[in-house]
Amino acid sequence: MIFRGVVKGKTIELEQPLPYPNGQNVMLDIYTKQSCSGSPRMLRQIMHEPPHLQWTDVDVLEREIEEAKLSVIQKGVFDEEG
Repeated sequence: MIFRGVVKGKTIELEQPLPYPNGQNVMLDIYTKQSCSGSPRMLRQIMHEPPHLQWTDVDVLEREIEEAKLSVIQKGVFDEEG
């Protein structure tokens, strides 16, 4: 679930109430709009979050990419025939 809110000191004021009773323990992952995508810090954070890939997953992905490549036609539209 994603909830949006504003930080106010030690609390986060959410735009909408949570669907949990008062006193319920919860765990939060905090993301901000100021996060710089592609930054080393963000990449390290993402690497430690699920889903965690196995080497076999990477092999399958690389194989599927190779199989999906289209052949390149070397002949130009203005090349003479024959």
